[in-house]
Amino acid sequence: MTGVMQNSQRDTILTSLTADVTGVLLAGGRSRRMGRDKALIDFADAPLFKRSLELLLANFSRVLIAGSRPDLASAAIPVYPDIYPGSALGGLFTGLKAAETDWIFVAPCDMPYPDRRIMELLLQRRHGYDAVVPRTPSGYEPVFALYHKSCLSHMEELLRRGQFRIYDFYQQINICYLDPPDLPPGWQRALINVNTPEDLARIKEKELTPPVVSIVAKSGTGKTTLLEKLIVEMKHRGYRVGAVKHDAHSFSIDHEGKDSWRLTQAGADTMLITSAAQIAMVKQNPQAQEPALSDTLAEFCDDLDIVLTEGFKRSSMPKIEVHRRARSERLLCRGEEHDPTLFAVASDTPLELDVPVYDINDACGLCDLIVARFLS
Repeated sequence: MTGVMQNSQRDTILTSLTADVTGVLLAGGRSRRMGRDKALIDFADAPLFKRSLELLLANFSRVLIAGSRPDLASAAIPVYPDIYPGSALGGLFTGLKAAETDWIFVAPCDMPYPDRRIMELLLQRRHGYDAVVPRTPSGYEPVFALYHKSCLSHMEELLRRGQFRIYDFYQQINICYLDPPDLPPGWQRALINVNTPEDLARIKEKELTPPVVSIVAKSGTGKTTLLEKLIVEMKHRGYRVGAVKHDAHSFSIDHEGKDSWRLTQAGADTMLITSAAQIAMVKQNPQAQEPALSDTLAEFCDDLDIVLTEGFKRSSMPKIEVHRRARSERLLCRGEEHDPTLFAVASDTPLELDVPVYDINDACGLCDLIVARFLS
């Protein structure tokens, strides 16, 4: 009963915080960098915009859409075309102008993981301010924030002059910033926006099921050797393991003159060879474009416990780097670039790093780490 009472009390407090706030879904962007409508991208079996819209509907009695998106509206959710289209500042102005409350809480249509905890913190900090906005090392987060009607005149003055920079607007108001120490754990994930196809691919990679670990290294360092040892050790522990090798060049597993080759040459988009022991497939990529790894794994690896890949050093997948001092003093993931996805190094020499360093032959220790992190 205690947990139920705590949740009820929390909901009561939140209701009091949101009584004079309208939830506004910002949907006026043109998705130029994405190349297609971001709001309608399929994510977790639903259009992406529904992630933010559901948060707003669950917490605010009044919700509206700012932007020329009648296709997203309903009888209960009106839509207001942007008065000054083409910028985030214009969307904020439209939402504030249309709202009947003193405050609006805005959320974008391209945020996969909007977090109620951050919303609550913003609501709690608003007294005495014109706006409350998260601020991270990457900059401001103006489209998941709280704004008062007092902002309208400043917004309109800038918009009429053709000035659309959020930074210029923020210089004119009394604003409260929530910095990383003020934000709840996981804020980095919560404040992600999907702006490009690459953004979408990275997010999907992080959501991969089964989990994926990529073994990366400079050529000739021993990636394949370590990968072999990890597969043997994981299989010994009873896990179903997939292996994916990334090839930056075209390759062929078919041989000229074979029946399978002839069928592929005849134009078969997918060619299978089956036997009692195994099955092999040759599948042509449309327009010779490599599909996203997340799509490949979803199609072929859903019956596995974990997938170990070789390569994919530019991906956002969790990585183990193999290092041999004779090959290179500098690591790929801790050299000129600091790759935040690196979580371990297998090295033939001791290293002082911000991640665990294992002996290059310690497949058992690395498997302990993989199991603890991804399979426990």
